[in-house]
Amino acid sequence: MSWKELRDPVHGWIRLSLDEARFLDEDAYVQRLRRVLQDGLVHYVYPSARGTRFEHSLGTMHLASLMSERVIGEADGKTLRALMDHLGIHDDNVRALIEYIRMGGLHHDIGHPPLSHVLDGYLAPLVKPEPQLYFTGVGKEHEVAGFMLMGSGRFRNLVSMVGVDAGVLRLLTFYRLVKRVRLVSRYGNSALSLGVPEVKLLEGLSDDELMLLESLVSIISGGIDADRLDYTLRDLYFTGAGSGSGAIDIARLVNYLHLGKGMLVFDDKAKAFLEGYALARYNLYKWVYMHHKVLLFDEMMREVFKQVVTLGIASELREAALRFLNGNPSEKDLDTYTDDQLNVTIGAAYHGELLKGYVREYADSIMHRRTSMRALWKRDEDYITTLGLGNAIMLNRYIDENLEGKGLGWAIEFRQSVANELRRALNCDCRLLVSVASFINDIGALIRNSDGNLMPINEASPLIKAIDNAWEQAPHIFIFVNSTELKTKSINPGKVKEEAVKVLTKLTLKNI
Repeated sequence: MSWKELRDPVHGWIRLSLDEARFLDEDAYVQRLRRVLQDGLVHYVYPSARGTRFEHSLGTMHLASLMSERVIGEADGKTLRALMDHLGIHDDNVRALIEYIRMGGLHHDIGHPPLSHVLDGYLAPLVKPEPQLYFTGVGKEHEVAGFMLMGSGRFRNLVSMVGVDAGVLRLLTFYRLVKRVRLVSRYGNSALSLGVPEVKLLEGLSDDELMLLESLVSIISGGIDADRLDYTLRDLYFTGAGSGSGAIDIARLVNYLHLGKGMLVFDDKAKAFLEGYALARYNLYKWVYMHHKVLLFDEMMREVFKQVVTLGIASELREAALRFLNGNPSEKDLDTYTDDQLNVTIGAAYHGELLKGYVREYADSIMHRRTSMRALWKRDEDYITTLGLGNAIMLNRYIDENLEGKGLGWAIEFRQSVANELRRALNCDCRLLVSVASFINDIGALIRNSDGNLMPINEASPLIKAIDNAWEQAPHIFIFVNSTELKTKSINPGKVKEEAVKVLTKLTLKNI
């Protein structure tokens, strides 16, 4: 087979077959990702963090290929053949199944909105797409959007260029979503599965076939999957923020990877490399994604977006977003629903003086990176000193439990409650922004000991357990105030901190 190779700063050479290379040039869904930043507004703090979802998708495809090639040879031949036949992959060569996994890695992020996670979850409530899936909790907004895009006739025709069936690809890429739909349909909303024909592909599988399927989809979406490995390595590289990045040895991790029952497992020799990954990942979340300044700009952008998207000048962007979320965008819509168009629209609204109140100031901050908004605390020490160790840990646990159990809807409501209560306590309609930080240390890796028993790496490693202790004392919430406004209104910053502690303690105790 002939190949084309692309040079990547993280993985070296990424190999594409000639058919894949031709397909990539025609794939408007993936090409759109060149204009969607991987890390949103992180570059406001780390200037070199300008990578896009496009190169991340290529990297995920590359790692998914390495991982699938490593483990698929361990599958029982009869079970593998039966699974492929059930999925309609009638090819004696196992490379046909690996091609599906590669295409899943390439397309797993096609549903991301402009600025990626900054706006993920904020579009559907504003533009109100038709599919019920957005409002049932079966997946994140960008996952549902990607799932809808894969269901279109245009996408089906596109992937047929490389001999791939869109329905099977949709199942493998968004298996967790399909599985949740199946569960909800069975025990709740029975009509939900009507728009998800992939649910039927799960019917009739033997236990062994289902376990093999679960293991293979874990390569795309699992504990330590191709997606997480790539963005961890890539974001550490482009921010320069991770001291532990050198400890992530992809070759070793893949070499120690094995096929389990419904999961992927690692040889116990991988322990040190898994610890390196866990530490590097924690550094990335702690110092990059959850840097107080990054979270500030994220919150300001959300406030700006909520107002901009209602304006007449945003009609093209708004309509493109709606068709995108419905799964039927035109090529023009794909070109419009990008960071570029969003930035142009915000600039036009700002210079046209269409933005009102505090939002105009936030837009100025987004466009010029100047702001008088300051965090009440920044580092762990400030947080613990302000709240007290016991209160901080109690608040952190409360936030973690609710974010994990209730998600973005709870976070939005909680942030608003904190801001409203603090304004009331200060008797001031002040500029206030609140952000909550989310991190889950469970990297979902199982270690197979020499006796064959499986143990979660989080239990096997004291080092990874120590990350839990560190996270428990790190700021899970940031409150931002306008220092100039406080001075003008003669409000002592110390008073604001004092009232913030009272508000947070009250809200936490009220709900536990």
